[in-house]
Order: sequence, then C-alpha cells, then structure tokens
Amino acid sequence: MTKTFGILFIASIMAVTSCTKPSTDAFNGTIESVENGKDGYIATLKDKGGEKFEAIFSIPNMGTNYKRWEIGDELNIKGDTIHINNTYRVIAREVEKK
Repeated sequence: MTKTFGILFIASIMAVTSCTKPSTDAFNGTIESVENGKDGYIATLKDKGGEKFEAIFSIPNMGTNYKRWEIGDELNIKGDTIHINNTYRVIAREVEKK
C-alpha cells in the first residue's frame, strides 16, 4: 500500500511540475520606460509590431549577466514568460543589445 502511494505521489508531483513550467522564449523590443524595484527593475518595451510587453531584469534571475539598460535601447531578451493582466512579462535570463 505505501509503495503504491509513493509511486502515485511521485507521479503526481512530476505531472504538476511539467504543467506549471514556464516557457522560455525570445522577445525583441525597444525600452520605453523603466520602473525601479528592490533587486532590479521592470522595463516596458515595444516590439516592431507596436505590441508592448514588460521585462523583469533582476540580480537573482540574471546573476553576473545583470546589467542596467536605458530608455531607447533595443534588446533581444531570452527568458521565461508569464501572462499577468493581459500583459506578457519576460523574466530575463539572457539579454543582448541590438
């Protein structure tokens, strides 16, 4: 009984983890505004199609890759995405200036 329970418990944890894993995507855009935070900042960017999205630049998520970008910088951002209040947010992992 406990062996069956253990197997079912592990299988359910694996199923939940695979369903909640954020996707890693790449986004391109130009910074329009910056809002400072505790461990970094959130930038609002606009892509070539005029769509806006937000990028979270934080020391805990980027480590030694963390850098302060400025309004007007055009960036290529790779990271995990989340969707909050009809806005895409990219948790930046890798950033490259275009």
